[in-house]
Amino acid sequence: MRRLTSFKLSPVDNIVDLAMKTKSIALAITFAAVAVGLTAIKIPTLFYPGGFFRFSQIPVVIAFLLFGFRIGVLVGFVTLLGQIAVFPFNASAVFIAYPMEFASSVVMFVGMHLSNNLIKKDGSGNYSLLKKPAIGLTAFATLFRGGIMPFADYGVTFHVLVPLLLQIKVAEAYIVALVPSFIAYNVIVPLYTVPAAYFVAKRVSRSLKV
Repeated sequence: MRRLTSFKLSPVDNIVDLAMKTKSIALAITFAAVAVGLTAIKIPTLFYPGGFFRFSQIPVVIAFLLFGFRIGVLVGFVTLLGQIAVFPFNASAVFIAYPMEFASSVVMFVGMHLSNNLIKKDGSGNYSLLKKPAIGLTAFATLFRGGIMPFADYGVTFHVLVPLLLQIKVAEAYIVALVPSFIAYNVIVPLYTVPAAYFVAKRVSRSLKV
């Protein structure tokens, strides 16, 4: 928010402001590192061949909740680079899975950012939905990811990336049969990612006064 006064900050204020920025940057780097580490943990889905439930997006969403859209995207991008460098399992992971995970994070950010603007504010200045901000954040993240990413999986992943990068031509009937899996996967992930991130972000914010 732009300052409304023309008063200059005192040296003490400048030091405090610099310390807060430094702490925020350090936390952002920490969240990216944790996200990269969590990439190693993955649970195979039973309904989406080759798909995994991951937890690496949770620290990225935490960064978004604490520092805002731009820092959230930055942490997500640094996480993407870290995943490629540390866990280059195969071409599918490097060129498809990790970039699509980053894209889905941005989509969720857009939904959660919109929730901040649409949900009425209470007297404290904090958005709330029945006094439960996590509900609004989760609902909008799920709505956006579940409504956008299945089209990306269908049109971009299987019609562009897989044939172009993996030199595999997937039958159209098989892709169409996977559409319900695309939808289910992109709906389920925000339902556990956002509440977990909100729970942690709320406590980090209280402890460190971010």
